Amino acid sequence: MKHILILLLSLTMMLSFSPGAIARENQEPLGKITSLKGRFDIKKKDSRVWVDAVTGMDVFYGDAVRTGDLSKGTITFVDESFVKVHANSQIVMNTIISPLEKKNSILMFFGRVWSKVSRKALHRKLFEVQTPTAVCGVRGTDFETGAYEDGTTLVQVNSGKVTIDNEIHQETVYENQGARLSYEARKIRVEPGYQPDWEQNETQGRKNLFADGEKYGGYVHTEIYERRDRLKDMVARTTALSEHKQNLAVVAETARDEGDNAAYEARLAEIEAINRELGDLNKRIAYAGGRLECQFGLFSHYGYLAKHPELSKHFKGREFILKELDNIEMIQAEFNTMIEEGMKMSMEDMDDMMEEMRHKMKEYKNDQKKDLFDEM
Repeated sequence: MKHILILLLSLTMMLSFSPGAIARENQEPLGKITSLKGRFDIKKKDSRVWVDAVTGMDVFYGDAVRTGDLSKGTITFVDESFVKVHANSQIVMNTIISPLEKKNSILMFFGRVWSKVSRKALHRKLFEVQTPTAVCGVRGTDFETGAYEDGTTLVQVNSGKVTIDNEIHQETVYENQGARLSYEARKIRVEPGYQPDWEQNETQGRKNLFADGEKYGGYVHTEIYERRDRLKDMVARTTALSEHKQNLAVVAETARDEGDNAAYEARLAEIEAINRELGDLNKRIAYAGGRLECQFGLFSHYGYLAKHPELSKHFKGREFILKELDNIEMIQAEFNTMIEEGMKMSMEDMDDMMEEMRHKMKEYKNDQKKDLFDEM
């Protein structure tokens, strides 16, 4: 099969890992809703409709959950970890995960969750909570996270440890410690014996936002535009590398046909180097996607508040939010296209193919009469 190399390379590059077509994990539930009280709504991936959740309902990648006043509920994952979602919260089961990474990632736009992580998940480092201002990578079994409307994030660790990263600073918070950060206070402050007043912080977050919606909306607005531009650069690099790899495949086939084993192996080595860089870009694009989703979720919530017939009366700066809301929604649509474009290949499948090709090359060297590609 003369053109098998090009066909194989093209096929693997066509495998898409977008929010609507993530890896095989998307076919199986992440877990179930195991308890609920009060208003506990769920919106399935690709749906615009919120419905009442019921105990025993399966939860999948991309599903969103929200709670009302005096409400709460628990999601228990298949690895036996669970999260308790407190009142006035909205979270999403992160869909934008690199196929090279196997983990449960929760995007919390606002609210509060208590996470209890199983030993199975800890062993494989498979759990994180993202807020608009930080990523909490779990190395502990029991911690609580609050994310409030002014961008403040609070973390309290009851056991184990949690690494907090806001891309400016990174700190590890240990048992009986906590930390606080925000758009204004980027430095992560670790405090021993941290016992936050969650409800007071929630109230203060709303008060801050309503006192100056343009300032806090501006923080999120800036984050979205800057992250969008960085994501564009990464996607452009991915496209360029993929095109270069296709050209190398043509050169490699020519070298094979001419019996130039050294040139053929050199091209394979170049393709492998590109695969490594694509793998790194794949993870970075997935990370950037999750961060942007948090920003979109928070700004969308600002839009809801700015349009609310009663709450908007007390919302100073709501005009800025309403003015920018359409632009942010257009960027979000563009973002979905970029994510799909930027996560085109399964590096695992590509690695398997490269290993097979190298095995066939060894056979080819041992028996020059064999055509390397006839058996592939």
